[in-house]
Amino acid sequence: MAQELVLTEADVQEEFFERGWTDGLPVVPPTPERVQAMLDYAGVGAGDIVGNVPERSREVTAEKAAVNAVMAGCRPEYFPVVLAGLAAMFDPRFGCHTVVTSTGGAALCAVVSGPLVAELGFNSFRNALGPGCRANATVGRTLRLVAMNVLGARSDSLDGSSLGHPGKFTMLVAEEPPPEGWPPLRVELGYGEDDTTVTMFPSEGPHQVANHLNGDPEGILLTLAAAMTNPSTYAVAKKHQVLLVIGHEHRQILAEAGWTKPMVREFLAEHSRVTPEHLMDSGVLLEYTAQNDMTPDADGKLNTVRGPHDIFLVTAGSAGAGWSAYIPNWAPTVHSEATTRKVAAPGDGLPLA
Repeated sequence: MAQELVLTEADVQEEFFERGWTDGLPVVPPTPERVQAMLDYAGVGAGDIVGNVPERSREVTAEKAAVNAVMAGCRPEYFPVVLAGLAAMFDPRFGCHTVVTSTGGAALCAVVSGPLVAELGFNSFRNALGPGCRANATVGRTLRLVAMNVLGARSDSLDGSSLGHPGKFTMLVAEEPPPEGWPPLRVELGYGEDDTTVTMFPSEGPHQVANHLNGDPEGILLTLAAAMTNPSTYAVAKKHQVLLVIGHEHRQILAEAGWTKPMVREFLAEHSRVTPEHLMDSGVLLEYTAQNDMTPDADGKLNTVRGPHDIFLVTAGSAGAGWSAYIPNWAPTVHSEATTRKVAAPGDGLPLA
């Protein structure tokens, strides 16, 4: 059980800042009553183990997760979503220890897909990747606060980020219902239409992709492929994963022209393959190590993704001039992969592994 710290309301912020328990922003005081409300809503016990990081000999209990969820500003209704995100983070394939301590400064990007997006008020429409929505901001913020306060990944300690990026405060993508013929992400990953899932994606910041004038589907996809092959992105040509947020106009054009999501992924996987010259002309040297062997294939090209399955397509955003977003994994899949968990119903306890 967590120890109680008795403070006046006026002293909470300064005490928490002094102890390094915040992300630099004010927090909600995690009173026992507020923490218990989180636990009760999800139907979990204080000592239930959400997950662990063997490299750190650290485990996260439901109570510690609830404390940080209160601090982040979550409502109790959001807590099952938080628990699913944490469970996905602690999947060994995610590589949580490396993600939160590397110099690469990855965000803990959560992708929420399912009915709870609308029910809980997540924003998947206008300014979908921006500020202004409590659910988006506080759920994503909780994941980072857990990494800091429970796993010790703070800037003055284990977080080795050379630069980092603003997505390390909070980063969450809520999926807008896709156009007809395009299954949502959760269904593509093997879950049901009525399920809500959280996919954790250790990412760089979003790169906005503009194509305002071209109504040709291949033209739009070539623009996305160009974003995917920017030589300055660390994992280009090293077989990493990519999250693409397909904006309003772009998804309309693609779907109305008969392009399915598998077709889009196939096209992008092929057109994101690059030659060594593509990298070296930008000053990027090839690596020949056990982890990153950049020996070209027989046709002289290197794969940016291992295959179409490493391209995650999510629809979000409102009408505009023609915007999408490219969000690359911060490192090749040898270091980390996206992982997914289903959100448990209120009162049902921890999400299933």
